[in-house]
Amino acid sequence: MGRRLGAGDEEGTGDEEGTGDETRDEAGDIDDRTAGPFGVQLTASRRTIASAARISGETWRRPGNYAPSTLSASMAVDLDRIGRANLKELGDIRIDDVLSFIDRGIENMPSYMDLYRRWESQQWAVADLDFTLDRQDWLNSTELERKSTLWSHRLFFNGEERVTATLAPFVWAAPTPEIEIFLSTQMVDEARHTVFFQKWWHDVVGTEAKDLGALLAEIRPNANAGYNELFYERLPSAAQRLASNPKDFDAFVEGVTIYHIIVEATIALTGQRFELESMRELGSTDRGFYRGFTAVARDESRHVSFGIKVLQEAVRENPERFAPLIQRTLIECLPLVTGTLDPPDPRYITEFGHTESEILQFAFDSLNKRLRAIGINLAA
Repeated sequence: MGRRLGAGDEEGTGDEEGTGDETRDEAGDIDDRTAGPFGVQLTASRRTIASAARISGETWRRPGNYAPSTLSASMAVDLDRIGRANLKELGDIRIDDVLSFIDRGIENMPSYMDLYRRWESQQWAVADLDFTLDRQDWLNSTELERKSTLWSHRLFFNGEERVTATLAPFVWAAPTPEIEIFLSTQMVDEARHTVFFQKWWHDVVGTEAKDLGALLAEIRPNANAGYNELFYERLPSAAQRLASNPKDFDAFVEGVTIYHIIVEATIALTGQRFELESMRELGSTDRGFYRGFTAVARDESRHVSFGIKVLQEAVRENPERFAPLIQRTLIECLPLVTGTLDPPDPRYITEFGHTESEILQFAFDSLNKRLRAIGINLAA
């Protein structure tokens, strides 16, 4: 495909706190091992947790206590234009600008119905995407580029189906009608994202699979234990707990933390940002994948804003109850994130110009911004 694939950042507006600093281990030594596309592989999970915990100080703080300078660049973005853009116009838009919707939400949090209305105005159809140029790229790509692309897209494709399959109990457990309405739109989004990857696989890679089920079985990634635990144990377990008792609000908060902050904000948007920015650098913004994946990221920006709002409201209502619950869930899941996407071949990352320190720094900077907006951090 001729592009950098895999790991990345969530926002990349160039004004994140700490951007450019080296990632260091507990002893303060620079750690520059290579990383997978949505996270990084560390030899010891406690080292990851220690690095994450250093991003902030107190155990919780009032939401909205952040430095205004971190938002200045993204505030200058024409968000109305981005919000109205159709698939063709999304080819002219940078992923960093799309993700500015989240930064604007940190400063002026939209209501749940605002997010619903944004969903209404940002509809798109997978059938409108043309993958002709993508197919030519595929035919001209090297073996390493193909393997790297397939590895990355398997993780995305399978992950989209997994979150689609586990979201319904969150709708049942929604504590208000407004939250129920928004989560219903997210179910539609996640299904569309799954179909997006199905079409890409058929039109670009080619497959003899007769239906979606057969294709998912064909492409299921040979992932490590972290990926399997997160997508096949933690997410289904959170959904089952809500299905069993939709009135368990603690379970709802824990589930939103896993779904919207860990899976979407820390894994999905990070990978989307790096892959799309790499395609832009290579002049491939007219490809069907770029346009469709940018639309996916715009959808995800709504979902992440929703998750921030839910957890922010919970912490404001009862910080002593919910801040420790969110923190505990994050600390438990961080090793799964960092261990999930270690590439089977390190060249999938190193050949495309990325290092662990670059990715880890940005991932934790981005996570820290979400947590500051919620009103907590990872300090024990």
